[in-house]
Amino acid sequence: MHEWADAASHPKLYEIRLLICAAQADGYLDDIEQEKIIRQVNLDIFSVRERQIFHDDLEYPKNPKELASQLCPYITDEEKMMLIRKMFKLVAMEKVMTAEERRMIFTIGRELGIQDEKIEEIEQWIMEGIAWMSRWDSVIGKSQLNIEGST
Repeated sequence: MHEWADAASHPKLYEIRLLICAAQADGYLDDIEQEKIIRQVNLDIFSVRERQIFHDDLEYPKNPKELASQLCPYITDEEKMMLIRKMFKLVAMEKVMTAEERRMIFTIGRELGIQDEKIEEIEQWIMEGIAWMSRWDSVIGKSQLNIEGST
């Protein structure tokens, strides 16, 4: 029996599938990306069939424009922007975002009806946040030197 999970009744499933598309855009799904996707999957309750869909998507990349157009009518504008935020965060944390990944996110965003300027704003916000978090390492390093030097 063929069970189809449509975007109307399973929007979270489609969001995860689009995260997979973004992560695979450069032709490679690294361990960090895969771990983050699995964590995202574990935040919701998915059926065995839905989890099989994820595994299939990981092995055989799907058409992101098709997935995004199917999802578009069933999520709010805020949810669309949150999805774009998740994609940028997924591909940019812990590594350099590739041009292919960035293009994929813009393609998906456009298909969701988000203007390029808004996608760029979300990207900039994420990149600023990543830079802000990475400065913590230098703060800790500096603090440890000061603490050790003062005792």
